[in-house]
Amino acid sequence: MNTRLILWSILPALFMSLVNAAPPVVTLNSPPVQRPGTKFVDINYTLALDPGLTAFVELWFSPDNGLNFPIRCVDVSGDVGANTTSGPKTATWNAESDWDQQFTSSGKIRVIATYGSQSSGFAGSGTTSTSTGSGQASGNLKLVYMDVLWMWNIGLSTWEDASFYFKLDEVSPSIKMDQTEVTQAEWDEVAQWALTNGYSGLPLSPSTGSVNLPRTGVNLWEVLKWCNARSEKSGRTPAYYTDADEITIGDVNNNGIIESGPDFFWPFDPAHDTNQNGVWDVGESFTDNNNNGLLEPNEYQDLNNNGVYDQGHSTPYRQGAKFALEQSLHHHIDGNASGFRLPPSSVFQKVATGGSNKTMWPWGNSSPANYSKFTTDFSFPSVQTNGNNSSTPLANPSEATRPANGYDIKDILGNVAEYTEGAWNSSPPGSSSLDIRSNVFGGSYIGLRHVHPAPSPTTFNDNVNPVDNMMDLLNDGSADASSPAVGFRTWRNN
Repeated sequence: MNTRLILWSILPALFMSLVNAAPPVVTLNSPPVQRPGTKFVDINYTLALDPGLTAFVELWFSPDNGLNFPIRCVDVSGDVGANTTSGPKTATWNAESDWDQQFTSSGKIRVIATYGSQSSGFAGSGTTSTSTGSGQASGNLKLVYMDVLWMWNIGLSTWEDASFYFKLDEVSPSIKMDQTEVTQAEWDEVAQWALTNGYSGLPLSPSTGSVNLPRTGVNLWEVLKWCNARSEKSGRTPAYYTDADEITIGDVNNNGIIESGPDFFWPFDPAHDTNQNGVWDVGESFTDNNNNGLLEPNEYQDLNNNGVYDQGHSTPYRQGAKFALEQSLHHHIDGNASGFRLPPSSVFQKVATGGSNKTMWPWGNSSPANYSKFTTDFSFPSVQTNGNNSSTPLANPSEATRPANGYDIKDILGNVAEYTEGAWNSSPPGSSSLDIRSNVFGGSYIGLRHVHPAPSPTTFNDNVNPVDNMMDLLNDGSADASSPAVGFRTWRNN
């Protein structure tokens, strides 16, 4: 977006999520103004809510006079986000971050206010032909706001705010995720680049079948290398490393030293970290294992038993059939990297909701009636046959016209199961073998929690028992195994 003055207006968008509450009302106080010589846009509005209630406020930008709103205003300071109260409000949008090198003379900003602590679920609308650069809504990456994660507590029969998992998994407040599962064509484009740029062991897709089918038949190690190659091909920092970082909880006492004391404090967990700022504050609880009343935290695990803290993350994973996980894949991930990653289960579970609030499934609380095959009742993909007119079912290709969910993401449940970042070393202590297990999410076109077509040898668990909700859709198998019913998609911090 250049620095020429743009015409702006606010379109109030009213949402009501409480049965007895009047809808939030957004009123424009003055026309939004782009500061001269900058790319900052100031918005002044008044928010009217029922007494005692707060709202989640989000901003969306239209470059075509309100016809489409494809751009979410992410880099915003001021009165936005959760816990916004009634009264006069101000917000400033840094358009350089979200829509740089663009221009329009017909811009509008939509302010959406929704009761509660979650965004409205609005995922943008339409595309725009007024810009020529790479706008936020272009390409296959879709913006998803990681605002709150609700998880069902079976024991207590209640919904719990589990948003602290985003921080533990090093997920930023907003992410960009592949709209569809990575296709054979996308895999080959990156793999061909990788094989001439220091990578090995990335097999090209089979020559049969649509190039827009999901890339399946690859194991976890090949997928991790592909993610790093995609990152480096696009000029980003790779996320996966063969050498582990031994930090497990970080510098919780904020003294600049990684310590190995007897006590334990869990950052971002409400049971310990009541303000969820990632460090211990006076008055917060901790596990005082030596009963001396002082926090002497164990801030790292000596994974290689060499007696010193190892920072790791010096060797990106580019070659080799596998590498030895030090306990779990988490230690081998640079969460600050700009590159592409597999979704941890917290991201899958958030995106799978499509923006729904506290429901067992994206469509509500009713479980699918048929677990062995998907039906159209819940917009599941139909079973297709391959190009040889065989009865062997295949996943749907990415260009198939199926509805996206509320985040504009397709097939997060059901087309193929998808790899997660959940991988761990299950080898017995002292064992010379390396048994790495890997989680997949979502079920496949074979059925919920099915991840291989019978009668092929079992490569992943084949549990078709009814599941209560989408958060149960985690399965596991050997990280060395592959399946025609397991694929993947990637995301990166925004």
